[in-house]
Amino acid sequence: MILDNRTLLFSLVMISGLVALSLAVVSRGEQRDGLRTWAGAMGLASLAWALISARGAVPDVASILIANLLMVAAQAMKLAAVYEYRGLPWPRWRCLLPMLSMFVLIAGLDDGDFKHRVIYGGLIYVAQLSMLLEILRTDTESQKGRAWWLLFGATATVIPIFILRALAAFFGVEGFATMGGAVAPNMIQVLVFVCVIALDILGSLGFILMVKERSDLELRALAMTDFLTKTLNRRAFTLRAEQEIASAQRTGSPLALLMIDIDHFKLINDEHGHAAGDAVLAQVARIIGASVRKQDTLGRYGGEEFGVLLPATNQSGALVLAEKLRGTVENMRHDVGAESVSVTISIGVTVCLAACATCRSDLNRLLDDADKALYLAKHGGRNRAMVTPAGCAMPALLIGP
Repeated sequence: MILDNRTLLFSLVMISGLVALSLAVVSRGEQRDGLRTWAGAMGLASLAWALISARGAVPDVASILIANLLMVAAQAMKLAAVYEYRGLPWPRWRCLLPMLSMFVLIAGLDDGDFKHRVIYGGLIYVAQLSMLLEILRTDTESQKGRAWWLLFGATATVIPIFILRALAAFFGVEGFATMGGAVAPNMIQVLVFVCVIALDILGSLGFILMVKERSDLELRALAMTDFLTKTLNRRAFTLRAEQEIASAQRTGSPLALLMIDIDHFKLINDEHGHAAGDAVLAQVARIIGASVRKQDTLGRYGGEEFGVLLPATNQSGALVLAEKLRGTVENMRHDVGAESVSVTISIGVTVCLAACATCRSDLNRLLDDADKALYLAKHGGRNRAMVTPAGCAMPALLIGP
């Protein structure tokens, strides 16, 4: 059975309508991920295809003017949906200008000038698709997933098809010079409709999966992040520590671990309230985060205790950072509502040296060594750092005021 244009138009009506209905059902409340806007776009496209397929049974103003305006508006809404997905304000002129151009085009041409409507209308669609490709191209985060390629590829495929259709009309290929070319059997029109069906299916599927991929990443990030300090939580920090230990073993490089505890934290909570304690925790986390390198790992290990992993860092480098953190925290006043308080920290430092034959590369032992150094710092008067190389027979060293 050879497909004809009316069959394909009916398919477009059904596919666009069902996609619009499905997205409208699954889109929730005030969620600003672009799905509701994309659903609206597919709904407009379904109505436009219905008017085009009804050409001859409905007035020309509906099957030509309104249908084409709806089609351009649908594409504009897809562009707006992608901007919304990225959290960007949608570009009004990029959305509204093609609609205005299409209105002027249809209103300015004679009723029987179908050829030039195909040419200029096709160029408007190509411009809209190109704008969609441009905003997708700049979305480097979504490009890391597979769904982005579905939407980008489907959109890119349709552009040369619309150009081919415009060229066919320009050179007077049979079926493009009269109004009947839109619904009469024509191989180029069939190719256009098949590609548009693919765009509706693959493009919409790609956009839906892009939203899902990002939601999955956000959920994974939330599961690995401490809500208050925005650092890694204990589980994520432990996993990262295991990876760093394995890497240190492979490369033979040292690995330093800092365990940091806020001094007299319970007193801050008791005197100023838990909200003040939370503020201090967040501020200390920001100080530490601003002082470590990109390759270092900061995590909230529990309560008022933080851990910092320093790959390829020897004892002297770890001590330099520990003293910098201690001095920075001590010299800064920490806002707790209308008041400000002084805060100090104690730091336990341990370094796993690849050259040390008895180096404890086990994570639990590494943490235990750092905790022991922290214990010495706390019981040595606080506001200081103690260092003991992990598993090596070397005496503890003290730094501090």
